[in-house]
Amino acid sequence: MLICLCKGIRESEFSALASRHGTCPEAMKRAMGLDDSCCGRCEADLETMIQHVAEGHVRPSVETRVH
Repeated sequence: MLICLCKGIRESEFSALASRHGTCPEAMKRAMGLDDSCCGRCEADLETMIQHVAEGHVRPSVETRVH
């Protein structure tokens, strides 16, 4: 499932980013590359999505492409 339509970030990629950047929404925004060109839908739910990762509801897949 896509988490960010503007940047094409999938759940597994988001989880991998959260694992590396922690639970800070600002750090996640930078890691995801969110900027003024984005629609803001994922940003509105960022804290909830980070919490889901922290609780183990979303896990990174082996094939994540996040650098």
